Amino acid sequence: MTKEPAVGITNYYGELDLSDFDIALPEQSPLPELIKDLPLFVADESKILTLAAKDLEARLEKLCKALTAEYKVKYPIRYKFKVKKSKGLPEITWYRLILHRYPDEELEEKEVSEGVLRRFSNAMPWEIPLYLHLLDELEKLNQRVIRISTLAEAIKELTKATKKYNT
Repeated sequence: MTKEPAVGITNYYGELDLSDFDIALPEQSPLPELIKDLPLFVADESKILTLAAKDLEARLEKLCKALTAEYKVKYPIRYKFKVKKSKGLPEITWYRLILHRYPDEELEEKEVSEGVLRRFSNAMPWEIPLYLHLLDELEKLNQRVIRISTLAEAIKELTKATKKYNT
């Protein structure tokens, strides 16, 4: 008889509706016509992207709470992500959950790369489609973050050049 893992659910036979984990990204609004409106556009887009990422994080947390209640386990999934802000834009970091039982029960969150996550080491079979879907959805977000970050850098350079020219 195999011992139940400290983190994860081995006997999950349900069907997850992956559409519940689609990222809620509205269409990007068109660029403003005036250069002076660009910083406000970047700030608005940054807020939209951060809210979408935090919403997806909250939905994964809601799933965890539901699974915890249903299966009577403390930590139902083995990987999770956290949203941090970096330069006003969302930054996603994935963590592997490791439970140390001795001397006291302590949960360690070890940062992992997407490459490690895509190999699904230590993931339960039912978790794999969820992680793949989340990675794909977060990639959509990341593409928008990269575009806005590039635009923000260009605005910074333009502002610097304009100030230099005016002095």
